[in-house]
Amino acid sequence: MPTSEKVRTTGKNVTRKEARNESLRRRPGRKPGSRLSGLRAATFGLTVLVVLGTAAYFLWPALKPLEEGNPGAVTVQLSMAGFAPFRIEAKTGEPLTLRFVNRDTQFHTDGGGWHQFAIDELDSLDVKVPPQTTKEFTFTPGKAGEFEFYCDVCCGGRENPAMVGTLAVRS
Repeated sequence: MPTSEKVRTTGKNVTRKEARNESLRRRPGRKPGSRLSGLRAATFGLTVLVVLGTAAYFLWPALKPLEEGNPGAVTVQLSMAGFAPFRIEAKTGEPLTLRFVNRDTQFHTDGGGWHQFAIDELDSLDVKVPPQTTKEFTFTPGKAGEFEFYCDVCCGGRENPAMVGTLAVRS
């Protein structure tokens, strides 16, 4: 249809172009540079800042640097994904210091963010680590062998292959 063709709007005969312009005048938010357009941009910017700030708040525990501790300690990361490393090596009769780093939050849906490091075969060794903390534990393995360690607090416990690892003790 040619733009000069007349259309009927609100009792007046106007061209399509005039009708479009009239429609824009009634909806000032559609015009670039209008006050409503600036308000929408400001609202969008504020929304982006709130979303980014919230993401930073919840991600900070995972990104903050590790706390310093015993320089000879083996650092073990505990998370919903399991243990890292999942294999630890030690020598019989020598003290072994483990630095457990739990970066999960209390909002962890299973176990409230707590994790466990347990070895049944070594005098029922059992260390529980609260959410968002670093905890060091020193013990001396008394016998050689390979021992399973596990977390039975969350994430399916021993049934979850990620929540199980091996302590290899050699003489």
